[in-house]
Amino acid sequence: MKTWEKYKKYLLTGEWHIHTNYTDGKNSVFEICETAEKLKIPLVAFTEHVRKKLEYDFDSFLRDIEEAKEKYSNIIILSGCEAKVLSNGSLNVDKEILQKVDYPTFAFHSLPYEDAESCKEILKKIIKNKHINTWVHPATFLNKIHLKKEEIEEIFMLLKKYKVLFELNRKYKLSNKYVSFLKKYSSLLVRGNDIHSISDMLKYDK
Repeated sequence: MKTWEKYKKYLLTGEWHIHTNYTDGKNSVFEICETAEKLKIPLVAFTEHVRKKLEYDFDSFLRDIEEAKEKYSNIIILSGCEAKVLSNGSLNVDKEILQKVDYPTFAFHSLPYEDAESCKEILKKIIKNKHINTWVHPATFLNKIHLKKEEIEEIFMLLKKYKVLFELNRKYKLSNKYVSFLKKYSSLLVRGNDIHSISDMLKYDK
């Protein structure tokens, strides 16, 4: 079972994509949780940036989350990571981290290849990774390559088969051609706004 399945009633009311001052965020785990509690956000998922060679103490990050769970018991707090897709199609993350966190996600920050077919094959491979819960800010991938309607359908069917969520991210707008697929596969949608600060939380909670 993927972690998100336990909390599926919060997919559109939780905040499932948050970065802290361990990487490029401005606030601590505790400051984010305190704000979430005030805003009555029922669930927060800390999807910190990772790479195979980390420049911060990931165990310290996890300890903060465990401490926050005790301090802010009115909200659900999940550990997670955002793993970047590399040019060879692999994920820039140690497998141990994927196994350790509650909510592993992946993202394309750039396209690994110029041709759509190669990119699509890499995407399909990653969706099949048993640890992955969510494809975050998918617009960075989908808005850059041309996919036929049947290819888009294939991707969404694969997401459904492997229980991988499709993130609704207000920072990265999807083109209109995906609207019908979002309606058809609404059960796969999760709210994740790529939060990097308390001000982001206040802005996207409106």
